[in-house]
Amino acid sequence: MLSLLNIQNLGAQQDSIVRTLPRVDVVAENNGVSAVPVQRIDREQMVRLGVHSLSDALRHFAGITLRDYGGAGGMKTVSVRGIGARHTAVVYDGIALSDCQTGEIDLSRYSLDQLDGLSLVIGDGDNIFQPARNQAAAATLVMETEASNLVSRPSLLVPRSSFLVNMGSFGLISPSIRLTRPLSKSLSLSASGTFFHADNDYPFTLKNVTLTTRERRTNSRMNAGRGELNLHWNIDAKNDFSAKFYYDNNHRRLPGIVHYYTNENHERLCEQTAFGQMRLRSVFNEKWALQVNAKYSWAHSDYQNRTPGSGLGDARYWQREAYASAALLYAPTRWLSLDYSLDVMENSLNSTLSVYASHPHRTTFLQSFAAKAEWSRLTMVVRGLHSTSKESSSEPQKTPIEQKNSSFDPSLSLSYRLWPQREVYLRLMAKRIFRQPTFNELYFYHIGSADLRPERASQLNLGMMWKSEKQGDLCKWNASATVDFYVNRVTDKIVAVPFNMFVWRIANLDRATIFGTDLTAQATYALNTAQKLTFNGNYSLQRAQNSTVKASPSYHNQLPYTPLHAFSATISWENPWVNIAATTSGQSCRWTTVEHAAGTRIDGFSVTDLSLWRTFQSKYTLRFTLQNLFDRQYDIVAHYPMPGRSWKAQFSIKI
Repeated sequence: MLSLLNIQNLGAQQDSIVRTLPRVDVVAENNGVSAVPVQRIDREQMVRLGVHSLSDALRHFAGITLRDYGGAGGMKTVSVRGIGARHTAVVYDGIALSDCQTGEIDLSRYSLDQLDGLSLVIGDGDNIFQPARNQAAAATLVMETEASNLVSRPSLLVPRSSFLVNMGSFGLISPSIRLTRPLSKSLSLSASGTFFHADNDYPFTLKNVTLTTRERRTNSRMNAGRGELNLHWNIDAKNDFSAKFYYDNNHRRLPGIVHYYTNENHERLCEQTAFGQMRLRSVFNEKWALQVNAKYSWAHSDYQNRTPGSGLGDARYWQREAYASAALLYAPTRWLSLDYSLDVMENSLNSTLSVYASHPHRTTFLQSFAAKAEWSRLTMVVRGLHSTSKESSSEPQKTPIEQKNSSFDPSLSLSYRLWPQREVYLRLMAKRIFRQPTFNELYFYHIGSADLRPERASQLNLGMMWKSEKQGDLCKWNASATVDFYVNRVTDKIVAVPFNMFVWRIANLDRATIFGTDLTAQATYALNTAQKLTFNGNYSLQRAQNSTVKASPSYHNQLPYTPLHAFSATISWENPWVNIAATTSGQSCRWTTVEHAAGTRIDGFSVTDLSLWRTFQSKYTLRFTLQNLFDRQYDIVAHYPMPGRSWKAQFSIKI
């Protein structure tokens, strides 16, 4: 059973109300069953899988397409099931991150060292007691830090410290520290910080017909510092409060495209990001609960270009967002819970590009009505999301532009246990999505259009999940597998094709259709009390096609940067000596344009990583990983070569 104050636990994806408990330190159950596809990796699994970065972790999620510009500091964004990265929300400790300028969250700004868990939720999760904004996307990537669990786990409210340092090829060094200090029996303070440096001057092979040369990446250095401060207050058994302040400052040189032996580039990007957020959760009685969230974020980008003949000048941008949310949960019976959530957002963007639209401003209201019912072996979640926005922007010597948009988008998810004594579940999910064009798409880089129509997408998913385990004196094992078939349709799809890491070219498609299948499998077998074998694998088939005009030569062509096949598989062996994990991942060929013209094809690839680690005295851990073991040369983004063989090492201490 769950306490009301732990319903927000996204990792558990639960929201049952049973009764008011005398304390709020009950940890929500996590039976791993959801009416929608949910994939999760915790910190222990990250070590077992040989994961060192967010991009490493994302390879173990089915349905994800990662864009990576190479190197430890390269920009990284994710698209789920071919719909587009702008339809993927990123939630950090319960509240969504935002970027009103581009609509995409650069995951290279966030350190895996500070995360305790990473989850991917496709569609609406089972947790209805949360902000409406968290469900206003096709998929949600949930990042959880240790700080997010302190309120619900008072056992963690003791002095604790951890320190780790990452080192690697091409000048990589990144120390990190986390501290937790209780100020009283109900009040705790935690802090964390990370510094990151990498030269990223890795070698790569360049081929042009019959000529092959060995080159080295230039203008790729990155320095970054990140800090986070968290306050947690268990006010009483029915109320708790948490607050967070986050700051990131990074200076990176942007590597240019490698084309016809041109590797010279002189672009730089300096970014600062800061936000403060708070959350108050209250249980009034056994039927009513309230959650209030607030956040203010600020971001500054300074883009400098000294590349001759590029045609792109310097630019500076300032983003601001004020956000507030309230969610009210009502549980009239043991099997039914209802939620109403209201979110309000104010976004604005300033830029030094005075020749384009200036000072765009957007106000957005989101209202979510949700109900969750659980009858015996059936779980059903119904949600309706209403969004309203008003925006304006002025251009020099022109009349200010004003736009209004409104949409109502429903969703439904069902999960049914086929047999009472067996863990076999059938699940169905249908959801409709509405996405506003970003400020870049509307106003900037002379490709924006103030008349651009919003994207509308629909999702349909049918899947099955199986779990089993056996406990005995001679054999202990557990296994699980999922299979999901899906169809996504996007109307007025906005396709972004990268020109470099900061500038995009936009093409508009009337319709796009994505058919796909996601497969996942996990299995653990205990050889004895000291040895264990683990397998983790996934496979995705994405047929993402242009469905605009049948007479067009590009009709039914695969969408840009979406592979037809993608896979990942890891086998690990834990033992008393040195733990070993081997991972192979890859994807099929992709295209940089929807026309599939000559020279726009990117070859498929597969890479293998080998990881070794050992823990001493339950406090010290040493990890060493060889990445791209066979030194394969490949690109994820066209003309941005990825590193060949490299190494990473990590040393950590927990006190």
